[in-house]
Amino acid sequence: MDILKAHQTELVIGLAVLVVFQFIFMLGLSGRVKYVRKTLRTLLTGPTGEDLEAQLKRCLAESSRALGRCDEMDNRIADIVADMTTCVRHVGLVRYDGYGDVSGKQSFSLALLDGNNNGALITGLFGRTDGRCFGKAVVGGQTEQGLTEEEDAALQMALAGGVATGNTSFAAPSLNGKRRLLK
Repeated sequence: MDILKAHQTELVIGLAVLVVFQFIFMLGLSGRVKYVRKTLRTLLTGPTGEDLEAQLKRCLAESSRALGRCDEMDNRIADIVADMTTCVRHVGLVRYDGYGDVSGKQSFSLALLDGNNNGALITGLFGRTDGRCFGKAVVGGQTEQGLTEEEDAALQMALAGGVATGNTSFAAPSLNGKRRLLK
């Protein structure tokens, strides 16, 4: 005990210095805690001030709505694809000189088919003195009537999914205007 009384002043000064260092250390820790708390608050609150739980609930609701809209769009696309089978999907066009007295490939045969290969085959024959237009029904890629070379070529192009470039050439028939049928 005598040692403590003899060095009492030095011990009090040493303890006071230690308390000051601890106080400074506590101020530093307090500043760090405030910084972490502020950062965490910024992280956990959204731009509108809502907390993390509210943000997660909002995101989940938005995600559910988006999935519902996506399912609705899938159904609408399936309906559109089903409807498109009855739309014109395949076209075949052949231009030619229908009669021997006309040039410039003014006559044509046009095949218009849907996804089931049903549709129409339209032929327009144009000469100097007259013009004629014929229509033939196509069911399953076949017609009941006979076809000319040009009509058959147009139908085959449509069945193959292509369109003639206009370079298809057929020999012009004689001046009497008679056409030969393939079938």
